[in-house]
Amino acid sequence: MMSSRLKLPERQTLAEVIYQEIRSRIVSLQLKPGEMVYENNFATEFGLSRTPVRQAFFMLAQEELISILPQRGARIADLSTQKVKEAQLVRESLEYTAFVKVAELWDDSEDIFKQADKMIASIIEEQKESVIEQDYIRFMQLDEDFHNAIIKLSGNQTLLAIVNDMRAHLNRVRYLELQEAHHEKAAIEYHEKIFAAIKSNDSELSGLLLREHLRMLEKERELFFEKYKEMFI
Repeated sequence: MMSSRLKLPERQTLAEVIYQEIRSRIVSLQLKPGEMVYENNFATEFGLSRTPVRQAFFMLAQEELISILPQRGARIADLSTQKVKEAQLVRESLEYTAFVKVAELWDDSEDIFKQADKMIASIIEEQKESVIEQDYIRFMQLDEDFHNAIIKLSGNQTLLAIVNDMRAHLNRVRYLELQEAHHEKAAIEYHEKIFAAIKSNDSELSGLLLREHLRMLEKERELFFEKYKEMFI
């Protein structure tokens, strides 16, 4: 039987669902940098054949989250300071473009924006609950949901896919930072301010706040790299 955690959503293949599950474990550091993982083990855990697991491994390898070692399984990618810095720059540039565009487009009279208003407000409230519960994994998932919901409104699916790839590498570091720096309340405040600026069609302020939000821990990150240098390459 397939694990109850692996429910097949509409329009997703089994391999994509497995990919998302393993990716989540990598990002939340349940699977540690340098750890070996094996197709057989996941196939057994999920009650599946190795084929969709192998396909999921291929997708993770394309994202540089694992290295496939022929006849030996796969190795979880090390944390890379250079990769984190590169991903941060790409993410900021792309999200800035999307958020500014959505602020220009926002129209309270249109159904798509009415629905988005309710959904994004709900995400922010759920984030507040995750802080109370100190559920860092849930907080990060909701953080992605907030940013994705706004990016989707820009109508650029390619941009969304690239940003999500970039986040995978950043989020492993951010998961550690959340437990160390406890900046989640400040992040929520930024979400509220950014969303208010977007709904006011203030594209300049939306972009400014987004950049401040994404750079919130940039100065502290070098100290963080040094403190956990054994985890990074």
